[in-house]
Amino acid sequence: MKKVTIVITLFLSTLSVFSQSTDLKFNHILITNDDGIENIDILMAFAKSVKPLTNRVSVVVSTQDRSGSSNYLTIGKHKSSYEVITKYVDHDKNIGVYTMLGYPSDCVLLSLSGLFADDRPDLVLSGINGGSNIGPSWFNSGTIGAVRTATILGVHGIAFSGFDDDNQQSFSLIPEWISKFLDSEIIDEVDPHSYLTVAFPDIPLDEIKGVKISERRIVYGQPESIQFKKVFGNGTNGSDGKTIWAFAPNGNPNTGNAKDDVHYLEQGFIIITAMTINENDKRLSEKLRSMELLIPKFND
Repeated sequence: MKKVTIVITLFLSTLSVFSQSTDLKFNHILITNDDGIENIDILMAFAKSVKPLTNRVSVVVSTQDRSGSSNYLTIGKHKSSYEVITKYVDHDKNIGVYTMLGYPSDCVLLSLSGLFADDRPDLVLSGINGGSNIGPSWFNSGTIGAVRTATILGVHGIAFSGFDDDNQQSFSLIPEWISKFLDSEIIDEVDPHSYLTVAFPDIPLDEIKGVKISERRIVYGQPESIQFKKVFGNGTNGSDGKTIWAFAPNGNPNTGNAKDDVHYLEQGFIIITAMTINENDKRLSEKLRSMELLIPKFND
C-alpha cells in the first residue's frame, strides 16, 4: 500500500510541476541593456522579478557602456564573429548571465539567431537604464534599439527607461511593477510588428501619479532647435580644409504644448508608448503608383 501511495504522490507531484511550467506566460525571456555589465545589480533585480513568469531568463549584455548606440551592429562591419563569456549561471532558478564585446543589438541578434537558437526567447526586455528615452531621444537610444532589433527578428520587445539606482526602492518597486505589467493582458495585444517603450519619471516613487498611454513627441516639429556652430576654421573651403563644429541647441526640442510622452512624464506619470518597425508609407506608395507614368524611363 505504501508503494502505491508513493507512486501516486510522485505522479501528482510531477503533474503539478508540469502544470506550473506550462501555465507560465513565457518560455524564455532575454534581457539586455545599453549600460553594459556594470549595471549587474539592476539586471539581476530585473531577472529575478520576471522569473515567475517564465521557464528561463538569460541576460546578455555588452562588456562596456553602449549608451546612444541605437540599433548599431558590429557584425559584418568590423568583425565576422562574436565572443561570449559566461559570467553566472543559476541552474536551480534557470537564470544565466553572459557578456560580449558588442552593442545591444549585437546581443539581441546573436541571442535570437545563434546563442539560444535551440531555445529561442519569446520576449526581449531591454533596460532598465537611467535615462528616460522620451521625445526625440528615442532615435539614438541603445535601449530602444535592442527591442527594435528583436521586433525585426520576429520577437516581442519592450524597452524600460528611467531607473534611479540611487534609490534603493527602485530595485524592488520598479521590477515588481514590470512583472505585473508583463503578466497583464495588455502585452497580448502587441502585434508582431510593434514594440513598447516604458519610461519612469525622475521623481520619488511614492509621488508617481499613475500610467499614461502616450504618443511620442517627434523632433521634426521644431527642427530649428537642432543646431551646430562652428568653433574652429575659416570655412569648408579653407586652405587646411579643417573645421570644428559644436552642438549648440537653440531652445529645447522637448518643449511644447502637445499632450505627448514628454508632457506626461513631466507631470509625474509612467509613460507607455507603442511603436512599429513597419515604416512603409502605404498612403504615399498608392499615390506614387497612380503617378507612375510621370517617372522618367531608364535607358529610354
